[in-house]
Amino acid sequence: MTETQEVMARVRARVDRAVARAHLVPGMTFAEVVGAVEGALGIRLRVVAEPDTSGWGTLTGFLTFFPGRREGSIHVRAADAPVYREFAASHELGHLLDDAHCAGAFWERSSVPPHDDPRLTSPEAELVAEHIAHRIAGLRYAGPRVAEESW
Repeated sequence: MTETQEVMARVRARVDRAVARAHLVPGMTFAEVVGAVEGALGIRLRVVAEPDTSGWGTLTGFLTFFPGRREGSIHVRAADAPVYREFAASHELGHLLDDAHCAGAFWERSSVPPHDDPRLTSPEAELVAEHIAHRIAGLRYAGPRVAEESW
């Protein structure tokens, strides 16, 4: 097995565990996906569409977490299309669900961009979060009601 194949095998396993951890199933609404993540982690989450993202550069979303309150928020760009806001938020949900990266320690990386402290993430962790976001999108768009929701 090549190094790339080994990485992808680890990524697939982490993604499978994350989806199973939250009991994500086809046809869920985005609110149901967020609720499932909340239930899996025992936290409260809200997704905030930020109107002023002028200082964000290429950032499409970020997570903040307050461990003492077991609450967090995912911030996305209000100017993005709704389906892309969901995808950006799903990437952050992926970080929360990734037991190999964030389990029990997501407050350590909350609100810290990776370029400010590269130890808090890795290319593999980003790949896992991205694959989880794609998996959530696949589950979201598995049902016939999606066409109406995307208009």
